Amino acid sequence: MSLTKVKLSILEKLDLFPAVASIVIAYIYALLTGLRRTERQAQSLSLHLGYAIFRKTTSRLTTSQMQYILPPSHKIYEQHSKKTGRLPESVDLGNGALGHWVGDRDADNVIVWFHGGGFGLPANMGYFKFYAQLVRDLKASGKSVAVFSLTYTLAPIAVYPTQLRQAVNCLRYILSQPNRDPSTVFLGGDSAGGNLVGGVLSHLAHPHAEIDPLPVHSNLGGAVLIAPWTLLEKEFPGRDIYDGGDIITVAVAEPWSTAYIGGSKRDYYTDLSTAPADWFSTFPVNTVLITAGGNEILLPLIEDFAAKFKEGFENVELFVGQRECHVAPIYHLEMGNNTKTEQGKKVEAFLAELMV
Repeated sequence: MSLTKVKLSILEKLDLFPAVASIVIAYIYALLTGLRRTERQAQSLSLHLGYAIFRKTTSRLTTSQMQYILPPSHKIYEQHSKKTGRLPESVDLGNGALGHWVGDRDADNVIVWFHGGGFGLPANMGYFKFYAQLVRDLKASGKSVAVFSLTYTLAPIAVYPTQLRQAVNCLRYILSQPNRDPSTVFLGGDSAGGNLVGGVLSHLAHPHAEIDPLPVHSNLGGAVLIAPWTLLEKEFPGRDIYDGGDIITVAVAEPWSTAYIGGSKRDYYTDLSTAPADWFSTFPVNTVLITAGGNEILLPLIEDFAAKFKEGFENVELFVGQRECHVAPIYHLEMGNNTKTEQGKKVEAFLAELMV
């Protein structure tokens, strides 16, 4: 196993000091202006402050600087396992990818989850809290389920199609387990991870020229795409982003998409929003749920994507959580807010209905 650690130049390290100062200033400004909020802003002051910090951090720091500061995904998984009193159970999937089990790997159902973060940020603690919440709440609904979370190589350490290949091989590993029927396997992903869900389904139906095919003898049980980022443009038109209602801004679009694509060309696997409707018609999955936050800047893109998806694949549902930000079910947990989001409730209900 080899997980590459990013290195910074002296100038990049020195730049961290004024960057932190700007983040503190953004926090203070949000505190002073956030006591009175509109419907287009966060529901609580604490979330309003959390959104402001995330916006400023991701727009001010480079991907490499954030990777340098933040613990890698597998270390966060180990910390979560320690806090919950469980032994970490990771699988080396080869080529720099890892899979992490949350819950009993012999459960009746498995959710294969691809985390977001613009392909350049590791999974934070909110992800593993979210996985544990899914396992716990679905168990209360009488469903036996585990989550298998992929740690893929971050961009620009590796570029497309590396992450898609790792996601396909992650699913390949799960489907190769004894007595694991595709109908008991569910794909899930958020933001860039939602992009990977779409890419994997695309590969199953239309094998990518640079990735080994993965034939399946029957449909997957279902797929969940939370705020999928399926159009790697540099702008998010049609949304006022300066009122504090979301955790991301247009400033991240160009650097994150550029880091992921590298020298490759964008295609239907990277930009599923550009695929024709009939591209979706042979996706081997029973049903698909797409969710979005009512206040997120990607909402128009997600609505257009869901409409096109439904043209080619009938069993698609779009759900919008009002007054919620980008990837709210996960980032609210990361910010310490344990109140279940509307999107989170919908995801759980969707999965509970489909699982054996």
